[in-house]
Amino acid sequence: MRRICLAAALAVLALPAAASAQTVATPAAPTAVKEFAGTIVFSQFDPPTNRYFLTVRRAGAAAPERLPVAPSARPFDADIGPDSSGRPELIYQRCSPPPGVPKGCDLFVFSLANATGERPVRNANDPDHNDMNGTIWRGRIAWARDYGSGSTPNPIVYTKALSAPRSRPSTRLPGVPQRRTGDVDRRVTGPTTGRTVQDLELWGENLALTVSYGCGGCSGIDQSELRLDDLGGGTTRQVAFQVVGLSGQTLVGPSFFAGRLGWYKACLGDPAGCQQGQGGPFRYTLTSRRYERGTPGPARLDGFADTGTLLYETIGCSEETGGTFNADCRIDAIAPPAYAATRAPLR
Repeated sequence: MRRICLAAALAVLALPAAASAQTVATPAAPTAVKEFAGTIVFSQFDPPTNRYFLTVRRAGAAAPERLPVAPSARPFDADIGPDSSGRPELIYQRCSPPPGVPKGCDLFVFSLANATGERPVRNANDPDHNDMNGTIWRGRIAWARDYGSGSTPNPIVYTKALSAPRSRPSTRLPGVPQRRTGDVDRRVTGPTTGRTVQDLELWGENLALTVSYGCGGCSGIDQSELRLDDLGGGTTRQVAFQVVGLSGQTLVGPSFFAGRLGWYKACLGDPAGCQQGQGGPFRYTLTSRRYERGTPGPARLDGFADTGTLLYETIGCSEETGGTFNADCRIDAIAPPAYAATRAPLR
């Protein structure tokens, strides 16, 4: 959900020339970052209270702004996009506090243009299941509902108009692959296990999904994919594939801009899997299916958003929220590196 021109971006953030970075937020803990029309949204951690605050940095603002909603014991996993009139609106989740797996997760929306406050998505929330990973575009949402139990997830991806009555069924989307043939032992074909939806990003009729799963006869600890669903045509395809090992390889921050899809290959564990040019930013052109790869940056990123003219990166963060582990945790805005054509990162 990325539409901003270079001139506006430089004016908004007063970025210096070339590829130097400007820190636009210090979230104090790992967080996703999403952008629309120059405004970013993220979860701001407050160490004294051990709570997260829903926070934006609006286009043209000099500093981040905590929104007037109750804090949460878990990150909000927020997205930002246009409402049906093109004005910025947020969608995010609230879940039960830790420890343990999240429970009771519901979706909420918050308009940045109207003083309507936090509103539950009543036509989508299911009191018996977790509703998570919400994304929004022009009055339509997509999200994942988990039909699993305990530590065994089974997410199904849906889409629906925010204005649709609750009685109207949501449209089920392909979501996480249900079956796979092994790459180590191709004689093994069976259902996938441990299915997880990590991120959703909606842009027009396009829905990008980062998902992970296990499969028999497959290499690594898990398999991770970036997939692209065409909501109008009903088709789905794999855009990127990654074997997940001890490096915790992750495809971070799917982001649309000007007919392209960007993301970042990061390593949340051993950085070796993203060194020597193995990680970094990628771009995919929707019409030509052409891939480009940017000059690799840091091995670990916890959030990423590609606007085409700026990259937002959550960098320097640690899962250890106590002490000084996150003293350098920040969201930087940088000019994109040089990109060059590359082979398709597919299985």
